[in-house]
Amino acid sequence: MALKDDVIRILRGPVTQRIRFIFAAPGGNVTIAPQTFEVVARAIDAGKVHVARPTDLAAGVAAQYNDVARTRADGTQVAADTIEVNSATGRINEGSVLHECLHCAYDLLKTGITAADEEASAYIVSSMYFRMTSVRHPRWNAEPHASGGRAADTLLAQYARGTAGIPRVGDLEWRVLRVAVMIHPTYLFPFSAQGNFALGPAISGGSYPHDG
Repeated sequence: MALKDDVIRILRGPVTQRIRFIFAAPGGNVTIAPQTFEVVARAIDAGKVHVARPTDLAAGVAAQYNDVARTRADGTQVAADTIEVNSATGRINEGSVLHECLHCAYDLLKTGITAADEEASAYIVSSMYFRMTSVRHPRWNAEPHASGGRAADTLLAQYARGTAGIPRVGDLEWRVLRVAVMIHPTYLFPFSAQGNFALGPAISGGSYPHDG
């Protein structure tokens, strides 16, 4: 099966179909639901979004979504709207794929959202996937996933109670998760590998490009 087919399989799979939640953002509540991921699946099917194996991601980075084109270390180009992922098999990789696909969905839908909210919600998605597929917690207990797991638990508790409608992330857990994202070195200094220690958009209040 081609890599892109594996990604689509995850996006349309039974676990992803159960992921739904609401969180508060400055512009109003944001809802994540199976339809969010279907937008990405259709874009991949149509060739608007590309899936490729990366050659130069930083150590420990399993996947990445490129909303704009980027130049690899060897001078070659990665096109805009490309999901780079080493593997889309295995539960950890599948959760990472969903994390990046949420970034892609925000881009395609031109969602007005801060980088901190975007990253925090993506960590909830991958954490929910890990919980729902019974990945042992020691495999994903580093921050920001540790805080993402606690936020996911507030949602899954509502699932278990049969709460009507789409559940809302606990306010305290959401605030803690956002802080965990903002102070994490990956987001605090995202360009440090190039010797640039400018603050990233997650801590400065900025947003990622969302041009569809």
